[in-house]
Amino acid sequence: MRNFRTRRFAALLLAAVLMPIAGTLACQVPDAAPITPFDGDRMTGFEAARFRGLAEALLSDNAAERALVSALFAPGETPISQMPDGSYRCRTIKLGGLLPLTAYTQFACTVSNDGTRIEKLTGSQRFSGDLLPSDGGGLFYWGALHYGDETPMDYDADPERSQVGCLYKVAGKPVRYRLELPFPRFESTHDVLELVPTR
Repeated sequence: MRNFRTRRFAALLLAAVLMPIAGTLACQVPDAAPITPFDGDRMTGFEAARFRGLAEALLSDNAAERALVSALFAPGETPISQMPDGSYRCRTIKLGGLLPLTAYTQFACTVSNDGTRIEKLTGSQRFSGDLLPSDGGGLFYWGALHYGDETPMDYDADPERSQVGCLYKVAGKPVRYRLELPFPRFESTHDVLELVPTR
């Protein structure tokens, strides 16, 4: 128990060090995105979800997965007003919750409609949704989860499937982006989707 408390304190301390770097860009809900009060609360708690998720993830024994999370957050962000259309390799990383940290394999995602539409096209769990510029240099996302044998769903068609979050461009090279989803309905504290252009 003492060892666990020591590790938990170290993880919280490291997360506190990372947070000022990772939290340099804000992401507000645009007026044009009509989200539900429940999802508004999730966005209000965005920073808390990120902090808690990072702290829990740093308790993982998997060094490679911890390094992946660090590479996505430690460099900070570069402001963007639009996501480039095209194909992306994407993978979901679940921070905290049932397990400290889980990183899945890469699947196929796409961005279209002049950077306003994002979709995960392969894998058992997929999603589709919309992107809008947000004050602070990020992009606001709202959409819905669906499974591989289902057609895509509209946001709020089933509140259990609704998603909200923020998309950031990670500073530096290689070019990559991260979509953060605070307090997902299932399994984790904070979900992160890493997106890397395929071209």
